[in-house]
Amino acid sequence: MKYTTQRSWSSNRNKSRVLLDQTTALGSVTVALFGYIVYHFIYPLIAKGLLW
Repeated sequence: MKYTTQRSWSSNRNKSRVLLDQTTALGSVTVALFGYIVYHFIYPLIAKGLLW
């Protein structure tokens, strides 16, 4: 009788890959939003000399 092993590691690997993709997407959106805020709100204030 041949013993077989379950391959549960493949589903765990896919879940971690999806989690990594979600983390990367969330980080990219956060950086893009921060860049937008700095470029459109903070930079004009600095350029006009109102902030410093």
